[in-house]
Amino acid sequence: MKRTLLLLGALALLTARRPAQACPCSDDAGNSASLARADERYAVALVATSRQALGRFDAQRRYHALSSDEAEASEELLLRAALRWPMRVEWLGELGYASYRFHAGRIAERQAGVGDGALRTRVSLLEESMPHEPIPWPAFAVTALLRAPLGTISSGRSSSFGSGGAQLGLGAWEAGGGVDLKRSVATRLELLLGAEAAYRFEDHALAKARRLGPRLDSSLALRLATAPWLANSLGVRYRVSGDVDYDGQRLPGTGERLLSIVLGAAWYGEATGLRSSLTLSLDPPLRSVSAGSTAVAALGVALGYGSQ
Repeated sequence: MKRTLLLLGALALLTARRPAQACPCSDDAGNSASLARADERYAVALVATSRQALGRFDAQRRYHALSSDEAEASEELLLRAALRWPMRVEWLGELGYASYRFHAGRIAERQAGVGDGALRTRVSLLEESMPHEPIPWPAFAVTALLRAPLGTISSGRSSSFGSGGAQLGLGAWEAGGGVDLKRSVATRLELLLGAEAAYRFEDHALAKARRLGPRLDSSLALRLATAPWLANSLGVRYRVSGDVDYDGQRLPGTGERLLSIVLGAAWYGEATGLRSSLTLSLDPPLRSVSAGSTAVAALGVALGYGSQ
């Protein structure tokens, strides 16, 4: 499936002829870290997300729906602030507060608190080619990520949301980098490709030495400018993380694989700089592609503002 999606993306990049209209504001369908538009100096947004677990994939990629006495859910508020300085470089900070609940039989857990802090940098290196140019190259950007363990994790927590979940804390520093590509495939339609790899440093959040496995996120999305002030998007994301090392030993089967389908709608007010978006994410119970993670349905609503 991944090979087919990548092949379709490459074909669209090569056959594009007309530029798409600019996206009215950021959404969550792709893997891009961008928040401020290319013509804005700064932007801020508040994102509210509710997540509900549906089931779990074991290490053998078997899916098990949650039983009647099991439940896992979270609500999260995420504050995002971006500054373009210089205009081709975007600095983006993120900090969230989340409430997490887990219940299975007689085991119950409830947590609430500030999550990890994240700083992202996105540098636009290449603009999309114009229709009259002989080679239809895409817009190209590189990103860098640094996540600081400001949140807390629980030693009694038996599982976590594989799709990101309640960001109460990884318990470890994380550093990574990625690439973003964007290309118009029609007057109002854009194709977005993204990938991000991250390394988690050794920590002692659970008393003994622990190293979370490295993470790789990839995404493919289509974004349609339905109107000058409205865009709709449909994307597929795939996350892979390696096995965990704990107390000097590798723990087989602790890595994760997760496929997510993301549907988004974003509105932008040209005169006011206000924007909002609605995002629905679903981790389908496909045994062949997901493993060692929790399948989640998530609904996110964002309100933001940007200015030159």
